[in-house]
Amino acid sequence: MISFLYSIVLLIAGVTMIFNKDEKQIRKSEIGHNVTPIKSLPWWYEYYKRIRLFPWWTRYNVGLTKEASHKDKILELATNMDFDIKATSRIIRHAVSEFSKYGLGSDYPGYHTIDHNLEVAYVSLLSAANQKSENKISKKDIKHLFVAALFHDFDPRKEFEKPNEDNIELFIRNDQKLAKLIDSFEIDLNIVIALIHRTTYPFMGAQKEHALKRIHELISLVGIDEEVASTRQHYEKLGLFLSICDRIAGYCLGDFKYAKELARRNARGIGWHSQVINEKSVEFFTALKQKDDKDTFERVIQSLPAAYRKNFFDNVQGFREAWEKELEIKASLRKNELNFVTVVENIMNDSNKMNEHMFDTIMKIRQEYCSPTNFNDRSFRKSLYDPSTILITLRINSKEGEIVGYVKGGPLEKHKPKHSRYDDESLRKMDSVHMESLRRGTYDENIGKRNSVFMEWIAIQIGYLGEKGGHLLRSEFLKEARRQGYVYVTSYYQRELIIHRKNKGEPIEIVQQYDAAKIDYYRIDLSQLVESIPIQ
Repeated sequence: MISFLYSIVLLIAGVTMIFNKDEKQIRKSEIGHNVTPIKSLPWWYEYYKRIRLFPWWTRYNVGLTKEASHKDKILELATNMDFDIKATSRIIRHAVSEFSKYGLGSDYPGYHTIDHNLEVAYVSLLSAANQKSENKISKKDIKHLFVAALFHDFDPRKEFEKPNEDNIELFIRNDQKLAKLIDSFEIDLNIVIALIHRTTYPFMGAQKEHALKRIHELISLVGIDEEVASTRQHYEKLGLFLSICDRIAGYCLGDFKYAKELARRNARGIGWHSQVINEKSVEFFTALKQKDDKDTFERVIQSLPAAYRKNFFDNVQGFREAWEKELEIKASLRKNELNFVTVVENIMNDSNKMNEHMFDTIMKIRQEYCSPTNFNDRSFRKSLYDPSTILITLRINSKEGEIVGYVKGGPLEKHKPKHSRYDDESLRKMDSVHMESLRRGTYDENIGKRNSVFMEWIAIQIGYLGEKGGHLLRSEFLKEARRQGYVYVTSYYQRELIIHRKNKGEPIEIVQQYDAAKIDYYRIDLSQLVESIPIQ
């Protein structure tokens, strides 16, 4: 109870910012190589996040969150491995606190959250503890693995959803409290950071060269000479062990529904388009059995409980079957056995009621296509009953055919930022690609003029993606917006694709840039749109 009250005090009071006037000096002298300078957060930001997360912290501390469940499992393993339980508990608490106050906690819509890091820490400990005698991992190395797993994605100021290992190193080195906790754990910070650099993905090309160079520098800082090749190789293999755990942890701990959610989130960080998630997921898992990773993957997966192994292989098979189904659908579309038809839907029928089947289908597609963390279901449902909403469905073969996609939008004034939805710096940095309202910070001079319609993101069942269904939906939406008397259509999209459309002659302009993931706010002038201009 005392520890719980203490955590609440910390939550509200905050802690001293890790950034200070000596930041550049610390970066140069302790890291030893150049990284991108990082601008400090506003002084009030940590306090703001702590107050906002008070309800979640309360539930976490009484064991009512998923993260609390992971913590309990880790502490149980740590007890069996004769770890210092107080030190282990403190370092977990610190990780949860740091991730949360920097916007990477339970409310973060991306993949690289505290939940993911706890999953990797748990699987790493579990696998390391169950290694066969010939592959036995020392207690000290297990501690190195554990701490590296716990902080391997800690990049609060990331420029993209995918963390940058150099920035992670910077943050860890600037965290004086973590340094003390690591000392109490009797391990070396440089080894921890070296293992984190090995989680770079994909581990190839320039990324691989940079990571290996830094790993060797860090090992030298520990006092291990270049001539001691066996010790260096030992830590490289330990880093690979962590990398494998990083890639499979979540897929071992949940069913296929959870696996699909992880893949959607992970796709954003790796750079996969939504239409190739199943295909790329199959490639992602197949790579684990290639030459460089195969032996370590077998070591890790075979050391896990049977239920976790079953989860993993069932999920892999699920992605494979989903991809095979996609191929069948695409083949039918290309042979003209299936055809797309777009329909401008009447939101209400003559009895002022929405077709329940259409409603359920749209909600199902939405839930499949989009991460639930990003959305307010109540607002979305309400919008489907709004007569000002434009709703276009993508159907198969006829206007009464199966619905496999949709695009929705409405007056710009009804898409103003929802309070507490996108005002966090962390979410603006994340630049979530499924906006259903304007992000805070987006200013449009036409708000209030009632001449603009906001087009939300197109959603299509995964098997039907990539076959021009998106083009048809977008084209129909622009036509319907113009028919209803709107002058402009606005939305968010990848900057390079906006530029591509502009170069092809489309009357489109970037209204506001977002430099993190380059998902920019744009406007199309419908009065200048020529029917013959392709609008893919």
